[in-house]
Amino acid sequence: MKKVALFVLALAAVATISSCGGTKEATKGRQKITIPCADKGSSDETFFRASSVGKSQDMATSREKALLLTKQRLASLISSKIKSVTERYANEMDAAGASEFSQTFENMTRDVVNQQLADIKIICEETYEAEGGGYETFMALEVSKDVIYNGIDKGISKNKKLEVMYDREKFREKFDEEMSKLDAEN
Repeated sequence: MKKVALFVLALAAVATISSCGGTKEATKGRQKITIPCADKGSSDETFFRASSVGKSQDMATSREKALLLTKQRLASLISSKIKSVTERYANEMDAAGASEFSQTFENMTRDVVNQQLADIKIICEETYEAEGGGYETFMALEVSKDVIYNGIDKGISKNKKLEVMYDREKFREKFDEEMSKLDAEN
């Protein structure tokens, strides 16, 4: 009986040691890659943020590419969040005015987002010589949610058709709810 218990105990020990070793094998030879500025490119409930990289044989061009790509990412993020806010807001409106509001509002917000991207702030920028020549510029940008909201609010007040259907407090509530989701997504 003692021999059987020792045998089972030894077998359990071997199985435990083998399973621990298996996990180490799965990561053996792999290296974690840290991308410069990527950690600073996460949005939260106060700022829209994005990060990207630009590559070129010319250092200035790599920076311009990084700036352009990061702005495009930021604009895409903002547009998708604003679209979500608009859909939620329009769903609470009466059916007749909702689709007209959504369409007019979407066109106006596209223009506003493009204008507000002038107020971006570079929060991280690092340039490296790339393997094989050239340069890589890593960049992270941010723009305050209030800058975007105020731009939209101002755009609505200039459009008489939208202003009639616009409930500023309800829209702000939906906007803030969507921004708080950004924190949870990161």
